[in-house]
Amino acid sequence: MTQQTQSSNLLKRVGITLLILIIYMLGCTIPVPLTSISSIYREVLANSSVGIMSFMSGSNLQRLSLFMVGLNPLMIAMMIVQLLMMLRLFYFDTLSTNQVMRFQQWLTLILAVIQSLAITLGLHITKTLLDSLAVTLILTAGSLFVVWLGNINMKFGIGGTITIILFNIISGSFPSLIRSVKLLSQQRYGIIMVVLAGIVGCIILVFWIAFNRAYYPIKIVNTMMSSHDKPIILPLGLNMGAMMTYMVGMSLLMVPTLLINVLGPRSIWANPYFNMAVSGGLAFVLFYFFTFVQFDPKEQAKTMLHNNNYIIGIRPGEPTKKYLQQVVLHVSFIGAVLNAIQLSFGLLGSQILGKFAGLAIIPMNMIMIVMFMQGIKDQLLMLLFPLRYAHLMKDE
Repeated sequence: MTQQTQSSNLLKRVGITLLILIIYMLGCTIPVPLTSISSIYREVLANSSVGIMSFMSGSNLQRLSLFMVGLNPLMIAMMIVQLLMMLRLFYFDTLSTNQVMRFQQWLTLILAVIQSLAITLGLHITKTLLDSLAVTLILTAGSLFVVWLGNINMKFGIGGTITIILFNIISGSFPSLIRSVKLLSQQRYGIIMVVLAGIVGCIILVFWIAFNRAYYPIKIVNTMMSSHDKPIILPLGLNMGAMMTYMVGMSLLMVPTLLINVLGPRSIWANPYFNMAVSGGLAFVLFYFFTFVQFDPKEQAKTMLHNNNYIIGIRPGEPTKKYLQQVVLHVSFIGAVLNAIQLSFGLLGSQILGKFAGLAIIPMNMIMIVMFMQGIKDQLLMLLFPLRYAHLMKDE
């Protein structure tokens, strides 16, 4: 009976996730009323990679649909909440979980209104002020509905908001990639270049899978352990900050690209290499920020002191915290540099590669798909774990 219950629960979760993806797919095809495709909107999509990159932040700017704002406000709200908790501003760390979630919900609503208004007015997709207000309300409602779908999937489905973003990436980015590959194959020595691109893609994929699993071992011992016992390994991942940098920071990384359309083609932001440098710098900082969010040296040192654990050669308490801070700064440097290069090139690849812009997002798509699939795989393994030992349990 227990095995049947566990199997039924798993199938129910998979079914709910599929239903949510179908609803999301339908919402992405529903056009927003009172809107029209303006010349500015066409120019933004044609001359920047904002449309392609929006898939990776939970939105879909390539079509004027009900869900075009998507999860983007939630991603930014999550980053702001984590920043407030990390810096302990306004006594934010003293709030209860329910209070933090309520604050995040209101912040998501405010950001959804701001982003919907910015898209409506900035891209000139409406003709009158009344239409702009109506479209802003429609886009805000659509965004909040997508956030609700993500929460439902988190409670009753598989993968939470990650599943929606992963579906966004696969359904939105691959058509552009296929078009770029077709154009490349039509060039002189095109077949050879396509094969070389495939080989390079496989090498990048294998590298990121290995790098995503790599960690720096911190050896700790317990005061209750014998001197003959082996030290406990505290793994410090080399790529811990990557997933949140891609999920949450993508909307911030699109700001330099959007500034081109505001300041004009003669501004310094129109220079793709300057733009790439600024985006890379932002990605570098965000990677370190999310690394320290996931691995807080102060909390780790406090937990080790409470559990009578200490690092060999390092005194407990404040010296342990400072040591862990230095280790995180040094160990995460390679990951910060690699992700900054990959993100900035993916954001601005369309300006450099032109009609082959779809090739610029290959490395970024690969690492995001690998990380997101790993998260979904871990949840599936956790759900399947009781089924492995169901034969050991006797029916009452």
